[in-house]
Amino acid sequence: MTTTSRQAESSANTVLGMLLQDMMRGANVRYENTQVIEGHPGLRPDIIITDNQRSPVVVETEHMPARSVEREASDRLGLAVVGDTRVVEAAIALRYPADIADASDLDGAIRSARLEYAVLYKDKPRFPASGWLEGGVSDLADLIRLVSVSQSEVDAAAAKLQEGIERVAGIMDEMYEDGSAPGAIADIAQRLGMANVPQTRRMACAILANALVFHERI
Repeated sequence: MTTTSRQAESSANTVLGMLLQDMMRGANVRYENTQVIEGHPGLRPDIIITDNQRSPVVVETEHMPARSVEREASDRLGLAVVGDTRVVEAAIALRYPADIADASDLDGAIRSARLEYAVLYKDKPRFPASGWLEGGVSDLADLIRLVSVSQSEVDAAAAKLQEGIERVAGIMDEMYEDGSAPGAIADIAQRLGMANVPQTRRMACAILANALVFHERI
């Protein structure tokens, strides 16, 4: 996109959105759209990224000095996206460099720009705590992928994993105590180089669970 007039923020968002879509092929990147937020048909997030396996992420932008961009990004937290079962758990406040507004080649300017951004979370503190991260469009795409992992789902999965480890370790405790497989239980402790106590059996279950998760991923 090339123009000699002062660039509108919406034009920059369109270019940035298209660049992000090229880098995030599995995701759906929408920019300057209405009708995307449940209960707020007129609300128009600057850029919103959705993926079937992840939480939606909103990117709110402003040309420097960008005095209100953090507030706008924060206002998107907790909103539900049309057609998505998850809510926005993370939003990114992004500051365009001042020269973006006067670029004659907007596409080239954004491709080469050093963008400044910060992440705001629904249930966690701002990252970074103060100041701004800095990077190019590809760095921004990597950050979006990272923060789109739902923390609430991670916490729930971790709780289920811990519950499973405790349950299996309890079965091993019973096997040792009732004498149904004392040799096998003692052998596990010996191979780990640890005493044959309940904590050792829990560690053995955690190691096994970690191996199963690893093999599932590959």
